[in-house]
Amino acid sequence: SAQIGSSGYYAKIGSSGYYAKIGSTGDYAQIGSSGYSAQIGSSGYYAKIGSSGDYAQIGSTGKHSIVMVAGNNSVAKAKTGSWITLAEWDCIDGDWIPICVKTEQVDGERIKADTFYKLVNGEFKEVEE
Repeated sequence: SAQIGSSGYYAKIGSSGYYAKIGSTGDYAQIGSSGYSAQIGSSGYYAKIGSSGDYAQIGSTGKHSIVMVAGNNSVAKAKTGSWITLAEWDCIDGDWIPICVKTEQVDGERIKADTFYKLVNGEFKEVEE
C-alpha cells in the first residue's frame, strides 16, 4: 500500500507491493510497479510507465508517453500521440497464461485520448472508470 509522489524531472520510481498509488508530474519519468491493483498517474511529458501486476490502472496525461500494463484485467489511458501496450490473459487448465499482447498508438479516433482501455478478444475495448 505504498503512496509515492514525485514532482521533479527524470524521476525513477518503483514499487513491488500491492495497492501502490504512484504519481509523477515531472517530464521523462520512468515508473514501474509489480504489485496488484496499482494506480499510477503521470502528467509530465515523455513518461515511460509500466506495470506487471494484475488489476493495475495506469493513466498518463503528458505528451509522447508510453504506457504498458502486462497484468490480468489491467487498464490504461494516455494522450493523443502516446502509445499503449496491453496484455490479455486466460486461465487454461488452472494456469494463467498470456494469450495476446497488443500495442496501439492513441490517435484520437480509433483509440481515444483520456479513455481507459483493456484487451478483450485481442482488441482494445473502452472501459468505464
